Amino acid sequence: MIAAIIHKEFVSTLRDGRLWILGVFLLALFMGFFLASTHELKQLRQEKHSVGMTAKEQWNTQGVKNPHSAAHFGIYVFKPDLPVAALDPGLRPFVGQSLWLEPHKRNLTRFSPSTDQILANRFGQATTSYVLYALLPLMIVALTFNSVSQERERGTLRMLHSLGIAARPLLFGKLLGLLAAFMLVLSPALLVALLLLWKNFSLGLDDGVRLLASLLLFLMYYTIFAALSIAASAFFQTSRVSLFCLLAFWLASVFVAPRLGAVTAEALSPNPTASQFWESIKTDIAQGLDGDGNHEQRTQNFEAKVLQQYGVSRKEDLPVGFVSLNRQHSEGYSVRVHELHFDRLRDNFAVQQHLTHLASWLGPSIAIRSLSMAMAGMDLAHQRDFEDAAEEYRHYFIDLTEDWDRERSHGTEPSAKGQESDWRSVKAFDYQAPKIDFALTATSLDLIVLICWLSVAIMLLILSAKRLTP
Repeated sequence: MIAAIIHKEFVSTLRDGRLWILGVFLLALFMGFFLASTHELKQLRQEKHSVGMTAKEQWNTQGVKNPHSAAHFGIYVFKPDLPVAALDPGLRPFVGQSLWLEPHKRNLTRFSPSTDQILANRFGQATTSYVLYALLPLMIVALTFNSVSQERERGTLRMLHSLGIAARPLLFGKLLGLLAAFMLVLSPALLVALLLLWKNFSLGLDDGVRLLASLLLFLMYYTIFAALSIAASAFFQTSRVSLFCLLAFWLASVFVAPRLGAVTAEALSPNPTASQFWESIKTDIAQGLDGDGNHEQRTQNFEAKVLQQYGVSRKEDLPVGFVSLNRQHSEGYSVRVHELHFDRLRDNFAVQQHLTHLASWLGPSIAIRSLSMAMAGMDLAHQRDFEDAAEEYRHYFIDLTEDWDRERSHGTEPSAKGQESDWRSVKAFDYQAPKIDFALTATSLDLIVLICWLSVAIMLLILSAKRLTP
């Protein structure tokens, strides 16, 4: 019986003029945004690669100079974007595009695209993901708000009831038939999107798995809206009331919940200002962390330790460069302080992200947006992984130059020199994004929220079936 209901609903949905009018419009909108996003991503990846190669070549051709001076020349590194980012740019417009690596200081990413936009554009990001999480659910609501109430108003529901068709198979048949028709209309756009990604980017296994996971997650998201729409249509007596309630839910989920969650997170766990952040780092380096002593005390203790280690009474008599030794010691303490404050700041970002889920009771949009960004590799967790890898690389090339400076100097005379062959021996920064299991682990709470909403939607559909009357 349910197979016949699914087939009937599938055919009637395809014959519905609303599906083709809304579907063609939204799919054209989706393809327009996706083409623009794909072109932008391709250009951005090429620019990052080109500038990264140029920055490394500039490092390689510094000429003869002191190794520490060479380290101060610094290196720019860039986070490579995954091909899936064409579907969802995530945090890319709001985080810096490059990271400057230099001695003594750990930097934040620079050159955020949003700083170049006018204020109005920051509140209206027109992207492919916006069509997926905001407009397509509205299309589902428009198609299903009267799926049951219309039959009640026309009297066909009474006829179905007299034929002995149970309410639960009827509602679930409508749900599955609608989703089948919806995916059939959506499939050409998905196929074209996949072909464009395949043509413009080199897709690996992980990219394919991420795309498949994104499709399944959005299918769960659309099922929530479809099930709630059919349940509302069965529960309320008129299509007008059903449409009003569903539109209120859509607005609350897509627009109200993210803003309410962001305000709540900022109020409960505010971030320090930039000046407070850097001043606290500077203070801790100068005054020391608990029990470490201030900068002068640490330097004196280190000097005494080195003199004792090499069995000399003066720094000038050391067989290695003391300036480099002392600088490396200070650099290690600076790294420790920077790591403490950066981790504290980024942990607070993660807390704020979790606090935004307090508004998830208004709808599943917060969860799907977080999951979509994670699948695209454009969320906080992926950004943090990149920054940690860049920091490890900073330690690598700074320690290497300090080793050259220490080994080629004597006493307190900074006489060490490095050649172009030294600079070329520094390996290039090669960052590989983590696999999909990293993304799923980082967004486990969002996945739980989405599953909970799907469970609630199915339960409401079952309850509405029990209360369905002709």
